[in-house]
Amino acid sequence: MLRITPRDRDTGLTLVLEGKLAGPWVAELAQAWSGWQGRIDPAKAVLDMRGVAFIDEAGRELLARIHAEGADLVGSGCYVGPIIQSILNGGELGAAGLRFLWLPVLGLAAAGALAAAEPAMPLSLAQALDLALARNPEIHKSLIAVAQSQDDRRLAASALMPSVEGVAGYSRSKQNLDAFLGIPSPGGPEVVGPFNAGQVGIRAEAPLFDLSLYKRWAASRHGEASAKAQSRVAREAIAALVVGQYLRSQRASESVKAAQSRVELAAALEKLAEDQQKNGLGTRLDTLRAQVQVQNERQRLIQAQTQARTALLGLVKLLDLEPSTRLTLTDPLAAPEAVAFTFQEAYGQGLSHRPEVAALDAREQAALSLRDSARSLRLPSLVVSGTYASMGLAPNQPWVPTYTLSLGVKVPLFTGGRISAQTAKARLELDRVAEERKEVKAQVGLEVQVAQAEMDAARSEVDVAAQAVGLAQEALVQSRHRFEAGVSNNIEVINAQDELARAEDNRINALWRLNQSRADLAKAMGQLEPLFAGTRSRS
Repeated sequence: MLRITPRDRDTGLTLVLEGKLAGPWVAELAQAWSGWQGRIDPAKAVLDMRGVAFIDEAGRELLARIHAEGADLVGSGCYVGPIIQSILNGGELGAAGLRFLWLPVLGLAAAGALAAAEPAMPLSLAQALDLALARNPEIHKSLIAVAQSQDDRRLAASALMPSVEGVAGYSRSKQNLDAFLGIPSPGGPEVVGPFNAGQVGIRAEAPLFDLSLYKRWAASRHGEASAKAQSRVAREAIAALVVGQYLRSQRASESVKAAQSRVELAAALEKLAEDQQKNGLGTRLDTLRAQVQVQNERQRLIQAQTQARTALLGLVKLLDLEPSTRLTLTDPLAAPEAVAFTFQEAYGQGLSHRPEVAALDAREQAALSLRDSARSLRLPSLVVSGTYASMGLAPNQPWVPTYTLSLGVKVPLFTGGRISAQTAKARLELDRVAEERKEVKAQVGLEVQVAQAEMDAARSEVDVAAQAVGLAQEALVQSRHRFEAGVSNNIEVINAQDELARAEDNRINALWRLNQSRADLAKAMGQLEPLFAGTRSRS
């Protein structure tokens, strides 16, 4: 912002400037000076810039022209002071001014040299997705969750398998036979021992019928399926972020190209204005307008380049690359092929392919199995066990093979409320899944409808924006011809340039919205990764 305050003096006029003399404010000062120029003597005018914090190149050229007409310049500060002094001395910035600027210049040169030393990494959208899905920490955490669910399944399955253990023992005993037999002997307690005995063998146990264990194993299988579906949810979320950031980077890159072409056009029109002024067909004000327009377009170019850099930095972060990595996009921003889906078709595919729906299905089946497992605890369970060993006295007596087989039935009589608590817990999980299913269905329907509406609107916007760019280019050509013929000043040309810039920005934004809405529709249908990566989602 630039504030211009005129102050009349007995000897002339003082214009007090405060703020920044850059960008559009250069044109404001040029128009203000043109208005006062016909009413005052320039030699008696003073521009007081002690309140100015920044002057760009266009502002410096304007001040030099105003000083050349006779006005005096006053300024101070480590930045503005050397610029004013160089204008008053009639030359470029001298050593006094450069000493304030050499550190930033060296820093920029060093940064440029480091950037140039490492070539940019070419990256397509499919490559970006592959990198993100292979390197992103959220994907790795989801794979860890899948591995944990597989271990839980194996643990539940082990309860249904036989357990076999080896047994070995060696003992030294001394027994009271009266106490053992329960009959006292007439001569006092009969004592046997001490003696040594040993045993070596195996013991096995297996559940023949335990419905609760089987249902718990089935629940663990559904839990594994739920973890895999959640892993797909994480993949879709990361893919959506990468696709969105890549599209934003494409839009920023296209804006840079458009801004560069506008700078070249503005420079050509500046040259035309200067030629018109030299030939007496234009005024100095026309030249100033053209010069201001050049600086405005350069400022827009800087802004576009900054947005492009920041968008690429965000993409580097999503891909988990080194922060110093430089990227260059290989896929252009273009209108995609139109694939029409009715709402019912897209909605049906969303319910069939969305990983959130698959996760809910698996959670529901797991909750049902856990409920049945809890109820099955009330049923009898059948267990068989056996031991085969070699036993005998040690060390000189022979050992004899022995075995034991048993078949047992366990009937729960009282569990302290554990069965009813587990059943209620499973029932609550089923209710939670049912409510989440309603939310997911409503969300899928909303996302499909919004994406289809935005896609239809963006496709129409692309067509309209393309026509607007053509009309703006034609208007610029017509206004340029009128200026060349001396029929009008270059205000029409400047306005045509601005209209062309807006039309190009609208076209770029329309293309971006079309591609983004297409990505949103693919995500709503559960087809985002296959669409952009060209591969099937790995479950």
